Amino acid sequence: MKYIGTLLLVFFFLIGSDSLGQRKKVGLVLSGGGAKGVAHIGVLKVLEEAGIPIDYISGTSMGAIVGGLYAVGYNARALDSMVRVQNWPFLLSDRVYRDNLPFSEKEINGKYLISLPLAQGKGLTVPAGFVSGQNIYNLFSELTIGYHDSIAFKDLPISYACVAANMVNGKEVVLKSGSLPLAMRASMAIPGAFAPVILDSMVLVDGGISNNFPVDVAKDMGAEITIGVDLSMGLKGMEGLNSIMGIVDQLTSFMGMRSYNKNRESVNLYMNPDLKGYSAASFTPEAIDSMILRGERVARANWDKIMELKKQIGLEEDESASPHIENPFLRTDTLRLGTIFIEGIKETDERWVRRQIGIREFSTITLKDLHRAIAFLYGTGAFSHVSYVLNGDDLYDLTLKLKEKPASSLNLGFRFDSEEMASILLNTTLSHRTLRGSRLSLTGRLNKNPYALVEYSFGNTFLRKVGLSYMYKYNDINLYERGVKVDNLTFSYHRADLSMSDIYLRNFKFLIGLRYEYFRLMSNLYNSDYLPDRISSKGFISYYASAHFDTYDKKYYPDKGVSFKAEYSLYTDNMVNYEGRTPFSALMVDFEPAVRLTRRVYLMPAVYGRVLIGRHVPAPYLNCMGGEMAGRYFSQQLPFYGLRHLELFDNSLLVGRLALRYRLGARHYVILTGNYARQSENFWDILKEGNNIWGGGAGYAYNSIIGPISVTFGLSDWDTKFGVYFNLGYYF
Repeated sequence: MKYIGTLLLVFFFLIGSDSLGQRKKVGLVLSGGGAKGVAHIGVLKVLEEAGIPIDYISGTSMGAIVGGLYAVGYNARALDSMVRVQNWPFLLSDRVYRDNLPFSEKEINGKYLISLPLAQGKGLTVPAGFVSGQNIYNLFSELTIGYHDSIAFKDLPISYACVAANMVNGKEVVLKSGSLPLAMRASMAIPGAFAPVILDSMVLVDGGISNNFPVDVAKDMGAEITIGVDLSMGLKGMEGLNSIMGIVDQLTSFMGMRSYNKNRESVNLYMNPDLKGYSAASFTPEAIDSMILRGERVARANWDKIMELKKQIGLEEDESASPHIENPFLRTDTLRLGTIFIEGIKETDERWVRRQIGIREFSTITLKDLHRAIAFLYGTGAFSHVSYVLNGDDLYDLTLKLKEKPASSLNLGFRFDSEEMASILLNTTLSHRTLRGSRLSLTGRLNKNPYALVEYSFGNTFLRKVGLSYMYKYNDINLYERGVKVDNLTFSYHRADLSMSDIYLRNFKFLIGLRYEYFRLMSNLYNSDYLPDRISSKGFISYYASAHFDTYDKKYYPDKGVSFKAEYSLYTDNMVNYEGRTPFSALMVDFEPAVRLTRRVYLMPAVYGRVLIGRHVPAPYLNCMGGEMAGRYFSQQLPFYGLRHLELFDNSLLVGRLALRYRLGARHYVILTGNYARQSENFWDILKEGNNIWGGGAGYAYNSIIGPISVTFGLSDWDTKFGVYFNLGYYF
């Protein structure tokens, strides 16, 4: 009996010890708040330092993003590093780095202010959100590699759930399973700003509409003690409602007020960082640094409460929680691929896409290679969304998910400058297939010298095997001699092109073709001797070849890259000779690299020129130069700072230019430019006895969302009058 009693005491002691060792389960609740959500990271730093275990995470919007990444193994230190290195303006847009655009898109990029798709059978369509979320979704995919399968989120290293709202019925949706990056993307889809996520029969948007502080979700998951980080700052007064973000934030607060008040009352430890002065769009490096610090500050201010809560959890003050599981992809960027699947396109197009992306099955690639392939496909303009899924463990099967967008579009461009005043560019592109097939483009420009252009091509996005085009242009052009107006030409211009081969690669375009041009002279106002006496209405047939290599990182104000253009044309009037003599020809070359000297200072040297070969060259093809925009009035027009107006020059014209650009801020520039030109009738004499022309300019430019806004002051020794040029909008 004595031994039995002893054994019972030991048994009950062990049971008691085990029950005492059972700590309570902790749920972490992270609210939404856009950029303000980085403050969650500061709180996490302190919770880790205090040894607080986290068993469940529930979050909304930015809280869902931080919480989801924390749940798969990104500790506070890793999250801190991650948010600081991101290019947030790029991530929160659908832009593609220009390096990844095919050449056909580079030519269009930076020309149109508005581009709207034309869906077959539906006409003009407006996107469901200002941003489709292409870039941010692929960041989520990169950061959650290993968790792309459809899984239960309770099986993540930390059990996780996030909140979205269903626009179909207005109800709250708690996402507890499925694709983790898709769930995070749905939870932060701010209505009107980001396109919603279509999942099953639901249209999911930002969960802040229904439950921005989901304490109840954490409790339903099993949390016995909850720690909540709330980024709201209460309802705004009139002074806080002077922006779109302020109004959206206020509407979100109103709609989720009932659940918010209930959840705030039920949380065990409530923390609200002081984020006054910051908004959901405060993604600058300085703001991110400050908001993380403020999150850490509010947690340290609650240190005693955290320690008291730790005792309630069942841990001693100096006892540490289990270490946070580290995500294995923090220290690697290399993947071993197995099979590659492509979804969303036809089988004939699938073979073509495989060739274009440059990724092979059963190979080793870097994440950079994968990102480049995704960006390249999205940059073609053929898809409204391009994403990927990696399934597996050590060997990953890659699934590319492509969603073709309407092949047709309506585009609008606008420019105002001191030379031609207002200009409007209208374009519609009609195509029955996005990737391959025929394409018809109609373009019209409305300004002092309007034109209409019809283009038809057949091939695919990258290789136009056959192209036909016709242009009609009305011209009213003033000609100057050393700054003095000496003539005015009014004529109509007709041009028909047949391109035999039109090759577009990522950074290179090559074109050969046959062209017919007809100049119909309407008036020669001053009848001066400035123009040759051989000006008249006449038609010309030419053979041409052109090449363009372009690696600029930006179309306007590039930081790096080079542009090289070369074009040769042979002119006849009967496809064999010109006026019974040998045909004349023209060679044009333009080389312009961008050289970075410091973080803010850039050099833009340039060498360009044009040489006419042959005698009796008619007036429409004579060399001309002036203004800042190449090809403004004639396709052969060369720019020259300090030369305000269009002037004619000798048969050989060579220009050297050097621009020094200083970046004042993210988009503000001061630019100093000097250029020097030499002209001669014979190219081989241009360095010996050519005439010198000096000029230069100084100006300010702002690279706005509606295009460059610039003002330039210039002067040259050829045109000795001081000139001012102003531009607003994209060049076309």
